[in-house]
Amino acid sequence: MKEQADLGGLRDVPDRTTRIRQTYERLVGTAERSQASLRSALRAKGLDFTPFYLVNGIEVDAGPLARQWLEGRSDVDRVLLNPHLRPLPVTPSPSLDDRSPAPAEPPWNLTLIKADQVWSQFTTGRGIVVGSSDSGVDGTHPALRASFRGADDSWLDPFGHSAVPVDTSGHGTHTLATAVGAGVGVAPGAQWVACANLPRNLGSMANYLSCMQFMLAPYPAGADPMHAGMPQRAPQILTNSWGCPAVEGCDTRSLEQAVDVFAAAGIFFVAAAGNTGPSCATITDPPANYAATFTVGAVTRASKVASFSSRGPAPGNLPKPDLMAPGAAIVSALPGGGYGALSGTSMATPHVAGVVALMWAANPALIGHIDQTRDLLLHTTQPVNTSTSPCGPQDTAGAGLVDALAAVTAATAARPTP
Repeated sequence: MKEQADLGGLRDVPDRTTRIRQTYERLVGTAERSQASLRSALRAKGLDFTPFYLVNGIEVDAGPLARQWLEGRSDVDRVLLNPHLRPLPVTPSPSLDDRSPAPAEPPWNLTLIKADQVWSQFTTGRGIVVGSSDSGVDGTHPALRASFRGADDSWLDPFGHSAVPVDTSGHGTHTLATAVGAGVGVAPGAQWVACANLPRNLGSMANYLSCMQFMLAPYPAGADPMHAGMPQRAPQILTNSWGCPAVEGCDTRSLEQAVDVFAAAGIFFVAAAGNTGPSCATITDPPANYAATFTVGAVTRASKVASFSSRGPAPGNLPKPDLMAPGAAIVSALPGGGYGALSGTSMATPHVAGVVALMWAANPALIGHIDQTRDLLLHTTQPVNTSTSPCGPQDTAGAGLVDALAAVTAATAARPTP
């Protein structure tokens, strides 16, 4: 839709719960009012549709003629294709067959960013909830089962409609456990909620939006997101190891409003830079390409930029990534109770989400203060060697490698700014 909700003033609401509730109510109100005419016209034509509020838009089940009609409406900004996956049987990823036992001590990636030192000196993340939108989660895994928040608003499977957290590909279990998993996670004391937006490791704009709406205002499966959402139950931090390229229905602006909403609501949004490096200007797909996204690239065990890690600048000459984290051969949980090593900026991203969980657990007064938290992360980093990259230091490694101990230490001394 041409009209998008006005987010002005929301950052100034001091109480977090009130701020998120007002954000939700403003978004839903804008969608209900501005979509009314189009919804009525769609019903008159007998077309099925699904309304969204996080980005004010409507998914319409229709063909080329309806698209031409929609493009001609004065209230419609643009029409994008939204591919749907066939509900075929799913076979587990081959990587799931290569399982190892639980690590006997904190893996190298956790000690590299000094997360283990934070646990002994400050906190393990207790009191913070991290939301994961990914392929799903094996909720029975020993690394994750005790930290699931529970209740009927902590898991959503829009595609497979599983009533309990499941993951057939392994990607979501692996990434979430790196953020909060016992024995392998940066913030093992934090809780988690999750939504499956990558059935068979593929998605669509509607899939991504469904899960993003669930993270702003969780609701029981089958309920109406616009009227049953509970913004007071929103997680504080979101980890997003996915991107929405054109083949999945996104253009460069598709999810920008959604990410801006999380910033306005005080929910920290972390996303993967992508795995199309080492060429420059390869951070192109939403949501990594937005200013409000905290975009994460990957380094190796030697603190060198991983060759696959996408480089900036993002479209519009926006400096990206923001920060780096370990992303090569990261050992974490896999479905079925085992563990294994995977590589990618997907693996790097949950490290940063976990560090934010540690920061906010150590100083709850910082919760919801997005800009101040970003600033603390960016000014407490470890160096990364970028001398051989033609893209320049900023667009190769951002501010450097995340340092959990330095960030949490700085967070405990910080006084939240208005």
